[in-house]
Amino acid sequence: MKSTKTSARTRWAGAAGLSIVAALALAACAPPGGAEPEAAPSESTASGTLKVGYISPITGNFAIAGQEMVDGWNLYWELNGDEVNGVTVETIVEDDAGNPETSLTKAKKLVESDGVDVVVGPLLANTALAVAAYTSSVGIPNLHPVAAADDLTQRAANDLTVRTGSQSGSQTNYPGGVWAAEEGYKTAVTLCPDYAFGWESCAGFKQGFESEGGEVTAQYWFPNGTSDFSTYVSQIQAAGADVAFVATAGGAPGPDFLRSFLGLGLADSQPLLMNCCSMDQATLRALGSEIEGFNSVSYWAEGRDSDVVREFSDAYGEKYDGKLPSANVAGGYMTASLVAAVLKENGLVTGEDLVSAITDFTFDDSIFGKVSWDDYNNTVGPVYIREVKEVDGKLANVPIKTYEGVDQWLGKDPEEALKQPSYSQSFQG
Repeated sequence: MKSTKTSARTRWAGAAGLSIVAALALAACAPPGGAEPEAAPSESTASGTLKVGYISPITGNFAIAGQEMVDGWNLYWELNGDEVNGVTVETIVEDDAGNPETSLTKAKKLVESDGVDVVVGPLLANTALAVAAYTSSVGIPNLHPVAAADDLTQRAANDLTVRTGSQSGSQTNYPGGVWAAEEGYKTAVTLCPDYAFGWESCAGFKQGFESEGGEVTAQYWFPNGTSDFSTYVSQIQAAGADVAFVATAGGAPGPDFLRSFLGLGLADSQPLLMNCCSMDQATLRALGSEIEGFNSVSYWAEGRDSDVVREFSDAYGEKYDGKLPSANVAGGYMTASLVAAVLKENGLVTGEDLVSAITDFTFDDSIFGKVSWDDYNNTVGPVYIREVKEVDGKLANVPIKTYEGVDQWLGKDPEEALKQPSYSQSFQG
């Protein structure tokens, strides 16, 4: 157990509700430690089964992203086998269709009927917050491969919830605002989904942009389920800002927005920066060369010049018809890799010990770059400004600038940041 991180989270929860350095080599037979963690002495390991409940929206508006998150998890175990150091990993997948009530029902079923030891997922911010509150109340770890809700690792932080394959929403997009200002843009307009992830994404961009002297002149919000973005694109055009920042939560909205954006002929007249999910591989495959040259900001870049990224991408492409992996695939794979590394080193561990062991890792070069975890179980790592380019005959998001060691506090002291209200339409920091 690590006392520093636990005490920091516990103090905040009360008020408000051995570092292992390894290079991440994703060879087909190796977990993400590169130099594989040595197994603990035989007398301290325990054989048995780690029962995992996996919640993801594999139907509905976010089905593409949700299925990819599951695919990444499954890919790791298919490549490496589901037995690690005498422990068998058994996974039960449940579909929440992106609905918070359904997600909570599925979490309760997994814990109370199926008897899982850990819950992985779900994907969306509102579903993730609901599930994390429940799992922590019943003493079950909750690992989040993709969910970006700030409060998972801020106001609602607890010792059983950890972000394993992504960053918080505001964290990733803050460097996007910094970059836009550094590019010389003076004014910006934003468009984000009207719920926690969208509020946080826009807040991160806005604060980063304003920290470098920029001004956000208008902010627009769209409900989940939106498919026709023509009205919002018209509003962006009418705002007349130097740059537009647009975020979606993955799945259909990214391509849908861009079809409206391209359809109104703004590709050559309106500079645009999108978030991770809206310019992910599903979007690139759907729209093709017409979005070549477009920019986005993300913690994941499948076009990064890195051996571990190439090895991971090759393994995924071999199974999925030559496709490149998205951030959702990467998050699922990274989460499985972390679980395997912990089991290899410790044998069967559950509860807070499982989370504590995960967050003790520091990776010099994971598929996401140099990654560690802070006192609130959130990842600290690089953020990439990406450009869509053709690489070996495929469109990929290639980094054109990297901001290293980005944390979730947006330039503030953690205690100062936690005194703020959660982000909303009316509070953007």
